[in-house]
Amino acid sequence: MGIVQKYGGSSVATMEKIKAVAACVAARRKEGQDMVVVASAMGKTTNALIALAKETGGADNARELDALMATGEQTTVSLLAMALEGMGVPAVSLTGGQCGFLTNDNHSRAKIVDIKDDVLKAHIAQGKVVVVAGFQGIDARGDITTLGRGGSDTTAVALAAKLGWDCEIYTDVESIFTVDPRKCPGAKRLHRITYDEMMEMASLGAGVLETRCVEIAKKYGVRLYLGKSLETDKRKGTYIMENNETFESMPITGISLKENCAMLTITGAPGDGRCVDDVFALVAELDVNVDMISQQILSDGGIALSFSCSLEDAALLERNCAERTLPYTLNVQQPLGKISLVGVGMITHSGIASRAFSVLYQNNIRYYQITTSEISISITVDAESLEKAADLLARAFDLCQGD
Repeated sequence: MGIVQKYGGSSVATMEKIKAVAACVAARRKEGQDMVVVASAMGKTTNALIALAKETGGADNARELDALMATGEQTTVSLLAMALEGMGVPAVSLTGGQCGFLTNDNHSRAKIVDIKDDVLKAHIAQGKVVVVAGFQGIDARGDITTLGRGGSDTTAVALAAKLGWDCEIYTDVESIFTVDPRKCPGAKRLHRITYDEMMEMASLGAGVLETRCVEIAKKYGVRLYLGKSLETDKRKGTYIMENNETFESMPITGISLKENCAMLTITGAPGDGRCVDDVFALVAELDVNVDMISQQILSDGGIALSFSCSLEDAALLERNCAERTLPYTLNVQQPLGKISLVGVGMITHSGIASRAFSVLYQNNIRYYQITTSEISISITVDAESLEKAADLLARAFDLCQGD
């Protein structure tokens, strides 16, 4: 049984940090642990590469952009492998393709089809630390592909699933908190959280982990740990696992926040379904991600349709609706924020929604759309009220220190 570790861009931003990571890996390897290490590009390398691509005027060439983006991770893993060798630890770096990551051909957002792990396992059998470039693979034609946002986390968890090992993800934050500590300084550290809660929090705005990697961990039973780089005390991090024995006494595990939201409302449309068909055909065409969809049937037989999305996507939809002169009125309300209460304890506890709405009402915080799932309640509020609402709700549900 070995371990897959992943180090994010801030953890390997300089040669000094790469050497520090190498020393940490070397110490773990000398304990007799088989290891695969996945690394992201150094610091802001990816942004710099994108800027260079834009200078060429050909940055819309998805194949070439993926080939360029992949070089960031490849640089990091080569340097990390060299640093390990310099410390007397046998190591080898592999690109995503060399490691056997086969993907579809959807450049910049490729999905993993399979991992051919023969080369990887051969290096492990030889006693080497294998350092793998995250975020990338190759398609059936042999072209380099990238996995999109959170791609290095996805690489690490997928390798852990393939090998049947645990996975440790190291970043610049100490752990997962009940609320973003930058918005709510008293937020509590979460020592455990379930896969379902973490997926829900990630999809609703928590930026610590991407939904995709947690989904893979849940599907294949990968025990996942998130902690701060170079911190050896595992009690300070968070374990993501199938069950969380504390949830019976904790109906709300955490709060996710999403900024820069807008609510779009369409009025003056007949109730025959044509409006919904037209609008969501446009949404699909423009690749806009929407949520919190609601439709009301009005007394005159017409409908009022509303949904939320990002400010950027709202502007795109508004512009395209104006160009196509659709026969209904589109109103955009912005800027808004979305606050989401998440917890598997909701399944067995009642009164959560009542308590949340009461807190908002008593503090004169206006709210708009509301959506629910088995383990979450999401509410849109005015952008200027988002942090205040988060703090009040965190205190109401005992998610802050000293409350």
